[in-house]
Amino acid sequence: MPLLAERALGRPIKQVVYRVSTSDLVAASTTATIIVKKLPAGAVVLSAFYDLVTVFTSASITALACEVGVTTDTDAFVTSGELLSGPPSAGRRQVAGAWATGDGVNAVVKFTSTGANLGNGTASALTAGKVDIHILYTVAKDA
Repeated sequence: MPLLAERALGRPIKQVVYRVSTSDLVAASTTATIIVKKLPAGAVVLSAFYDLVTVFTSASITALACEVGVTTDTDAFVTSGELLSGPPSAGRRQVAGAWATGDGVNAVVKFTSTGANLGNGTASALTAGKVDIHILYTVAKDA
């Protein structure tokens, strides 16, 4: 199919990359939610994904899932994916097209462990692992 048109629209795309490692996952519970970025009012999320840099490992945790979204809907951008198995590779990608309205909302990543708590409140039950959270967005101009 021939390219019909391509042009800059004057709306810069911003990228947020946030690295989470074992030292961030110490909660004495099976879940932890981390704020990645407070999105500005009128933000439109164009894409969100995670990149598993180093597979997570643990003697007691049998599964570790991650999802990316906003405080009120933690899987709004990326539904749950496993971080405790397989070789590191580019992670799940989903185009969100979600609006952040009002004063803006917090983009978050939520981790859920199976088999044991993430940690004891000060130390992690995970012995290795890193994941990068990527969010690409633009801000809609006022009408």
